[in-house]
Amino acid sequence: MNTTSSIKIKITTTDGGCGVKIFAADTNAFTYAISELKGIIPVAFRNYEPTKKTWIITDQECLDEWLDELRSVYAIETEYDDEQPSRPPPPPPPQSIASPFQTLYLLPNAPPEVIKAAYKALAKIHHPDARGNSEKMIEINRAFEFITQNK
Repeated sequence: MNTTSSIKIKITTTDGGCGVKIFAADTNAFTYAISELKGIIPVAFRNYEPTKKTWIITDQECLDEWLDELRSVYAIETEYDDEQPSRPPPPPPPQSIASPFQTLYLLPNAPPEVIKAAYKALAKIHHPDARGNSEKMIEINRAFEFITQNK
């Protein structure tokens, strides 16, 4: 853990999820926090609001995973605007005609590790940062979320 630098995270509750502001005196710590945020939290679950300098995160589990990753490297001070941030509602099932399993090209009895591998493989292809289709990526994210929450 890097004890010479610290990162302060301020989390506020918003209508669309959790608002996250990142403060770090060290440029490397700030850059690391942003790159990890982009690496851990899928595009479908994050949005940057430049006027407020705030990331809106709509998936609490992704937010928790990101915070855990930061804590493994830097001293983290987390400040909440209330006692416990509210969890956003789970995403609805995919809007396509295909079932969530068909969206991920899986059988309904697929084990969790196969589901995760299928999701990662499809995400590499369809992620907007890799010049993929953002609509398809949203559908893949919703299918994965639906399957993992209902297994």
